[in-house]
Amino acid sequence: MPDLEAECSLDLGCPADEFSAFCDAHPERTVVVYANTSAAVKARADWVVTSSVGIDIVRHLHAQGEPIIWGPDRHLGKYIARETGADMLLWQGSCLVHNEFKATELLQLKQEHPEAKVLVHPESPDSVVALADVVGSTSKLLQSTYEMDADTFIVATDLGILHEMQKRSPNKRFLAAPTAGESASCKSCAFCPWMAMNGLKGIEQCLTNQSGEVLMTPELAVAAKKPLQRMLDFAEVQKQRVAASGDIVKDRTLFANVGAA
Repeated sequence: MPDLEAECSLDLGCPADEFSAFCDAHPERTVVVYANTSAAVKARADWVVTSSVGIDIVRHLHAQGEPIIWGPDRHLGKYIARETGADMLLWQGSCLVHNEFKATELLQLKQEHPEAKVLVHPESPDSVVALADVVGSTSKLLQSTYEMDADTFIVATDLGILHEMQKRSPNKRFLAAPTAGESASCKSCAFCPWMAMNGLKGIEQCLTNQSGEVLMTPELAVAAKKPLQRMLDFAEVQKQRVAASGDIVKDRTLFANVGAA
C-alpha cells in the first residue's frame, strides 16, 4: 500500500470478530461481503462482491433460494435487496463519504439545475438514491457521463472522480452533490481523507523500495482468496455469456455450478 495508514470507514466499522459472531448467529445464511473489507472478514465470507457485480451475484443466490448476510455497507445492501428481492440481513456499516449526502439539499440543487442528470453511488442513503437518474458503481457513473445526452451532471460520489469525468467530457458541466445543510461551511465535502493519502510519492516508494508491504498468514490468504475467486469465476462466466449473446445475461441457470466448490 502507498500508505499503511490509509484506512476505510467500512473496514473500521466491521471488525472481523464481531462480524464473525454475527454470521455464527445465522448459520443458515450465505455470507456476502463488499470488497471494502479486511482479509479476515473476507475469509469469513462465502462471496466477495464489488458494486459493479453485486446485484448479479445476489440475484443469482436469490434464484437458488439462499438467504443472505450482507456486509458491511447497509445502504448498498438495502439497494441490492430492493433491486433483487433477496432476503438480506444487513450489517449496519456505512461509508464515511456517501453517508453524508443529503436528499433535501440535492433536491434544491436539482431545482436550480433542472436540466442536470443525477448520478448516485448506491452506498448513499435511500432518499438520495431515489433522486438519481443513474445509480451504479464508479465505473458505471463515469460511463454514463459520456454516453448520456446531457450537458450537466450532479454527481453523488467521492469528489475525486469529477476530474476524470471532466477530462473525458471537457465540454460538459459537473456539479458535486451536497453533503451538508444550509448553515454548513462546506456544501459539498464528499472527500475521503484516507483515499487521498495514497499519493504519487507513496506509489513511487512502493515501486522503488517495495515499501508498504501487507503481511498475513498463508492460512488467512488462502481463506480470503476463496470468496474472491468465486466472484472472479462468476464474472468470467457472465463475460463469456454476454460476449456470446451480445446482451445482458437473462438466464441465470448458466451460473448453477459457480461457487459450488
